[in-house]
Amino acid sequence: MSKKSVNPKFAKAAPKSAPAMETAQNSAPAWNPRYLSLALMALLLIAVSLLYFPVAFKGYTPKNASDITQWQGAANKIIEYNKTHADNALWTQSMFSGMPSYMISFPNRWPFLENLTKLTDKVINWRIFLLFVGGLGMFFLLRHLKLDVWTSFFGAVAFVFSCHWLGLVEIGHNTKFRAIMYIPWVIWALFRLRKEPGLLGLGFLATTLIMQLRENHPQISYYLYLFVGMYWLWQLIESVRKKDGKRFVAFTLLMALAFGLTALAVMNPYLSTLEYSHHTMRGGPQGLETSYAQGWSFHPKEILTFIIPDFYGGISPNYWGYMPFTQIYNYFGLVVLAFGVLALCGRKHRRLAVFLWIASLIFLIMSFGSATPWLSGLFMKYLPYFNKFRVPSMILTMVQVIAALLAALGLDTLLSEMNNREQKWSKGLFRAFWICGGIFVVWLLLGKTVFGGLSFTTAGEIAQLEQYNMMARLPQLKADRLALLYNSGVLSLLLLTVSIGLAYLHSVKKLPRLALVLLLTLVVFIDLYVYTGKHLKNENLQARQEYFDSFQARDYDSFLLQDNDNHRIYPIDQSLISQTRMTRSPGEWAYHHQTVNGYSAAKLKRYNDLLNLIQGDAKQLGEWRRYLMNLYAPEKGSMPREAATPVLDMLSVKYFLHPDNLPLDSLLTKLEPVFTGYDGTTVYRNNSALPRAWFVDSVQKVAPADSILGLLALESFNPRSLAYVESDLKGVQAPDSASVKQTVAEMHQLAYDVYTDKPAFLVLSEIYYPAGWKARLDGKEIPIHAANYVLRGLQIPAGQHKLELSFEPSSYKQSVILSLIGLLAALLALLAGLFLKYRKAHPAEQQG
Repeated sequence: MSKKSVNPKFAKAAPKSAPAMETAQNSAPAWNPRYLSLALMALLLIAVSLLYFPVAFKGYTPKNASDITQWQGAANKIIEYNKTHADNALWTQSMFSGMPSYMISFPNRWPFLENLTKLTDKVINWRIFLLFVGGLGMFFLLRHLKLDVWTSFFGAVAFVFSCHWLGLVEIGHNTKFRAIMYIPWVIWALFRLRKEPGLLGLGFLATTLIMQLRENHPQISYYLYLFVGMYWLWQLIESVRKKDGKRFVAFTLLMALAFGLTALAVMNPYLSTLEYSHHTMRGGPQGLETSYAQGWSFHPKEILTFIIPDFYGGISPNYWGYMPFTQIYNYFGLVVLAFGVLALCGRKHRRLAVFLWIASLIFLIMSFGSATPWLSGLFMKYLPYFNKFRVPSMILTMVQVIAALLAALGLDTLLSEMNNREQKWSKGLFRAFWICGGIFVVWLLLGKTVFGGLSFTTAGEIAQLEQYNMMARLPQLKADRLALLYNSGVLSLLLLTVSIGLAYLHSVKKLPRLALVLLLTLVVFIDLYVYTGKHLKNENLQARQEYFDSFQARDYDSFLLQDNDNHRIYPIDQSLISQTRMTRSPGEWAYHHQTVNGYSAAKLKRYNDLLNLIQGDAKQLGEWRRYLMNLYAPEKGSMPREAATPVLDMLSVKYFLHPDNLPLDSLLTKLEPVFTGYDGTTVYRNNSALPRAWFVDSVQKVAPADSILGLLALESFNPRSLAYVESDLKGVQAPDSASVKQTVAEMHQLAYDVYTDKPAFLVLSEIYYPAGWKARLDGKEIPIHAANYVLRGLQIPAGQHKLELSFEPSSYKQSVILSLIGLLAALLALLAGLFLKYRKAHPAEQQG
């Protein structure tokens, strides 16, 4: 019998050669992979729970998560409404004078699998549990790629303790964190569908995509879909190379169907969000303004932080890099990076590793933003929807995920190749050990000398130190940051040298395979936890009740809440006459009040334009700042005086809040100080504020619409008598006798008793939003016009009438029905696929 025709049975029975016996002795114990997987995943869950015990089990939350406190303020009225009503709140009056609730708090109408965290949250905090879920997804992804249990555990640890994730939790970027934790699951489902196109793969991919999207962070989902697109292109090339066209077509059709089911299932909330986006500052075809979109770009020089995490100071306040500030590390471990490189060095995973490295490099280049304006300009112009998002550095989350995946592939490559080309690898590892050891020694001896000449500060910091006469602190500040750089370099290079040394010991049979994997897992944990462990420390946590206590009404809140008129407030965050600032962030005011400002990255475009008019920018004083300046520092040769604020008057701003007393109170006739809080916050009543509805004497058409802004900025503009409109309105007269009484002021319903002796124009101090608000006069629908650029206006015929407005976005009703269909279809595909797989695996039971 020829060598090629040896019966496999006899081949298996042949005695082992000496090298094979050594390999067998050097391998991990033959434990049941299923039970071992359960044990290791339980160990991972226990580890993260114990490391973050106060958060996991004692109900503690991040203390300085400004995004969460601002969200809580904005969402409070919405949450209260949803608790007492069968429907969901779709509109809120709490901030920005009124806006859809879609980008604040917009619960999915139908429950799905990701809602299981609400059940587990009764036992373990959702943050810690979801961190484990992300690690579980990475573990299963690596097992799917045929890595053994221990190496998959190594990858899961590299993912879970990535420096980025808990930084997001600490600053309150909850939806971003939740969306990221499902990325390994989506990648696993994608890879599985490519390998085994079928009903189960379809259902699994659709289910994971739905869960990821329902966490409601479109930007993270967009980056994930870029990865999916890159993977599809790579598989297209691979299908041509392997002549695997039929299977690739099946994969493509099923993937498209999975995305179709996903799109259907997430119509609620995304159909409403999409509708809203057309009216926001992100909504035009040109997307966000370039400088705003490219804030927090990742400068190419900061790639050094992938190797030395504290090269630029780490996180604020020590950070001195190219971003305004950062509270999150982008370090994913020098050891992780090194093993990612190893994935390219063997045949087993080389093609996948090449793809993952190319994808990572593309994401890295896209993160550069303003640092490479010509390149980012191309992305913003030609890559669909890229210009809708800001903070280019956010795309590095994909690099963080891929880094853990590559590291595990690299370790598996090392273990596999060492059995086949043992001597070659031993020599290479030996050289690498001495090279890294040499670099480590050089760093120890010369690190501070070589890098001691760096600036270690930014121009903004220098200006701030000069402003506060604190330049004497500069030498110590530089010394502290040099020490951070040096010490982080020492640790990273030491752990890299140790890792290569461990790999070398295994290559020369001095260290068993299992011991190598466990020791490398420990090294990676140490490398990452040194920085991950800086987050969620006890001093940065607070009890849950303490968090909610921070929203209790203060003395000036109680004063304002005594006024039952339907009014708005305008808190001025920064005093122009001193360095005093409000002790609340803009979004928190909405917890108790209706406010003209707030916190949102997706404001209505018209309202955002108006805010710029009110507050101004670095180049031009806004309406309110101009008012203060006229009181405090009038133009040369003129007397201090009050300035008109017609825009704030038409927004029904009845109260201003200022961090301290305004100067020259004796000049104030329009504003009247009525209350001063314990912390010095002064409440001023605006005696010229307009009510929430009034009749004007005349209307004036202005085109184009944004030309109205310049007219609103004039102190001569009188919103009591004149309204600027954007279409021809016939028959509007100045009434001799007119009245308006608001009878209903609810979340989605407004009602008024109106009377006018002549056909007239009624202005409502409610924000104009055409996608959903309906007006009915005596039961008959009438059009709503844009008045003064941001408000609603209606033509009212002579006589006594009942005017009703309701928020009825048709997109919401449609989305609820479509979502239910999509969710049921995805679950049906998943369950049917599981059933077919079970029946195929147990044919005997079917026959019986």
